[in-house]
Amino acid sequence: MTKVLVITNKSDLTSDFVIKKLKDRKIEFFRFNTEELNKTCSITIDITNERYILIDKVLRNEYNLKEFTAVYFRRPEMPSIDLENLNNGEIQFLKNEFAYTIEGIYKILRNAYWISPIYSIREAENKIYQLELAKQIGFEIPESIVTNSFSDTTDFYDRLNGCCIIKPVKSGLIEDESKPKVVFTNILKERPLSKEQIEFYPNFFQQHIKKTCDVRVTIVGDTSFATLIHSQDNIETQTDWRRGENILKHTKIELPNDIRKKCVELLKLLNLRFGAIDFILDKNEDFIFLEINPNGQWAWIEKQTGYEISNEIVNLLEYEVF
Repeated sequence: MTKVLVITNKSDLTSDFVIKKLKDRKIEFFRFNTEELNKTCSITIDITNERYILIDKVLRNEYNLKEFTAVYFRRPEMPSIDLENLNNGEIQFLKNEFAYTIEGIYKILRNAYWISPIYSIREAENKIYQLELAKQIGFEIPESIVTNSFSDTTDFYDRLNGCCIIKPVKSGLIEDESKPKVVFTNILKERPLSKEQIEFYPNFFQQHIKKTCDVRVTIVGDTSFATLIHSQDNIETQTDWRRGENILKHTKIELPNDIRKKCVELLKLLNLRFGAIDFILDKNEDFIFLEINPNGQWAWIEKQTGYEISNEIVNLLEYEVF
């Protein structure tokens, strides 16, 4: 019998879509909001007596971790440490204790069916590795360089006649105590002049390709959901469609078969069961691969297009077919 553990946080709306489908199908599940581990949840790992228990203190339910057949891994967060009179070193110690305990839970669940295996997600998040694999399987990619060499940076800029963008190697999120910030993809407006700035840390530069639109391809198993995002309709979103406050028009499209096959092949190479792949269409309507988010958001796409992404995810969790 299927029993699903959803690993996420209280604010994750994407998980809400999956949980609704689990309820509709009467599939047993528990939503483990990891930041609640010192509040509404607790854990007992009794290795001597082989008791691996996750406890919902609100509903007074106990769950044997070994009985979960499937795991939907979304957006776990660390519990907050709000005890008074702790110094920074002590707070970091407690954070590490939580982190390693939660990591231990993942290890205990290693024989369950995961969407997706956590260590595969972590490996797949590396944009350098993504681009190497994408090129290997035949996707068209922009000219790309990650470097903190000033001469290689200026050579790249000159070779492309200044048609360059700069973007983060990882995610663009900056955790700030007052308000989180995001670093978006930006056009490089002038030839880099500061050798000191370039050589301070690795920079990720790519060829700036003029596009007609963006395409988000959500892959669940071997099923694809392709959405054209009308990013060029708004000046704020022309370089990075995530920028700006206006809701962009989304249109369902049918993927060319060779692109669909390569998307599925990429997931298999990365050992993923889910992936959100970003493309642009150039003036010739060729698909140019940008990156894959191995654990990306998709709820807004389901809401705007009517795609049954959540249903397909639950199919995998229930039937373990990919």
